[in-house]
Amino acid sequence: MNNQEYLEEKYIKTKKKIRKIVTYKEGENPLRKKHEQISEYLSKECKSSLFAKAYIEHSSISKNAKAHMYNDIFLFFDVKDFFPSINHQCLTEQLYKELGKRNSVTINSCSKLVKMCSVYDKGLPLGLVTSPILSNIYMKEFDNVLYGKLKKLMLENVIYTRYADDIVISYKASEVSDDMIRQIKECVKLCLKRVHLTSNEKKERVYHIKRGGHVRVTGVNIVCDENNYRSLSVGRKKKDKLYYDALKYICEQRIDSTEGLKIKGYESFVLSVEGVGYEDCYSEKMKEVVRELGFSSLHELIKGIKV
Repeated sequence: MNNQEYLEEKYIKTKKKIRKIVTYKEGENPLRKKHEQISEYLSKECKSSLFAKAYIEHSSISKNAKAHMYNDIFLFFDVKDFFPSINHQCLTEQLYKELGKRNSVTINSCSKLVKMCSVYDKGLPLGLVTSPILSNIYMKEFDNVLYGKLKKLMLENVIYTRYADDIVISYKASEVSDDMIRQIKECVKLCLKRVHLTSNEKKERVYHIKRGGHVRVTGVNIVCDENNYRSLSVGRKKKDKLYYDALKYICEQRIDSTEGLKIKGYESFVLSVEGVGYEDCYSEKMKEVVRELGFSSLHELIKGIKV
């Protein structure tokens, strides 16, 4: 099967850059069906890494942040050009380790599977249904080895998670030790090198939560008050945007299923992070505007949006 025959390249603009993705051509597409079968098969046969939080059923960015909630020192790493840099030979070997002990899977069949799920001789295409699960299989040994090395550093309550190409390491400590930070960075870079990847040094960060009162982990804030009470928050800006988008939708009497679903979906995300108390941040005047529209709360207003 010639993959190129059933695929097309597109460019999407994100906040920071233009990203190339590969999508399936519309209409009858046997390659997409084959990829869906492969993805389903790998999901059943391959156990996910305990440290991988992206592309995992019942996982989320808020659960990723929550894992680090009670630590003090946070280190952030970004894998440079993650999907495009995945080495096919290394991926084939990792697949064989996962599948080769059963079902008469051979190293050659694993190589063919990797080729079927790729476009070029290197990397996994963003946009294909198989790329997320294959990337987690590729990084499974990395996850285990890195955590083992971190444990040997004797850090108190060390936590490691990886959300696709975002690596977060946290631990308890009263102060930041430059020597310990150096050792952790060496561990991460050595383990990445073993799987033919590198860290984007421009995005490496170190935070002490008690100095700033909060730290942002995969888009969710871990907040620490003066009594060291911890909580999760999406941030005030996002909650304000939800408030004004919802009011605008209601006041303009719009019936736009796409926009309405977007508002409802975003509130579901806020609720999953902060719960029903997310409205406590709104001023009394903001709450009064909602009541004047005939709703007891913003949540009730959003429930009333018709889609």
